[in-house]
Amino acid sequence: MDRHQAFQCFCRVVETGGFAAAARDLDHSPSMVTKTIQQLEEWTGSRLLARTTRRMQLTEAGERFYAYCRRVLDDTERTLGALRAAHGELSGRLVLAVPVSLTLSFMKDHLHAFQSAHPGIELELRLSDRPVDLVRDGVDVALRGQAQLEDSSLVAVPLMVLQRAVAAAPDYWRRHGKPDHPSALATHNGLAYTLGADATRWQFSGPGGASHTVEVHGSFRADNSLMLIDAMLRGVGVGLVPTVMMR
Repeated sequence: MDRHQAFQCFCRVVETGGFAAAARDLDHSPSMVTKTIQQLEEWTGSRLLARTTRRMQLTEAGERFYAYCRRVLDDTERTLGALRAAHGELSGRLVLAVPVSLTLSFMKDHLHAFQSAHPGIELELRLSDRPVDLVRDGVDVALRGQAQLEDSSLVAVPLMVLQRAVAAAPDYWRRHGKPDHPSALATHNGLAYTLGADATRWQFSGPGGASHTVEVHGSFRADNSLMLIDAMLRGVGVGLVPTVMMR
């Protein structure tokens, strides 16, 4: 039994709340995860997890052992990081939770360039537009287009400002006319990005700091920007699109 890997497996079972979730996270089979936990229980001589058909929870011994494993893993990562930093080399596993549409249309080249510059990094991408729990999901960094954090224990660093523009297919504009003021968008078929804080309330800034908020309504909405752009290209309606995704 590789104890370091076994400690990682045990911690992922605890942090994800189950064997199946830990197996997916570690890219192991469920049977391998089960066998690893059994080996740890034999090694420690203690039952670490109380398992029923409905739930799983740590025993008293399991709580102590989890704290020990977490401490060993964290200390190992810190020590290895310091040693590698001394040689100017980045290495290790980096798990990124990134937005689907923005990654496929804009960020992929930057991510490949980063890995080319740091070949010692094992990069794992989790493509999803939905919020993630960094601790529970085993994510190191989450890139999100949201300015505020619900969890104040996390640290947010602004990377860039995403400018957005109102867009539609030429055929749509020919049929419905282009609005000459944001308020005119209320009469158009507005396509909403459902995960956005401003899904149906579009905000615009004008000269001199003037601002306008428009309540839009439409026949199509999605939680993926690429699907919304596809609908716009088909002439379904008008939407707010990050300019880096426009061609």
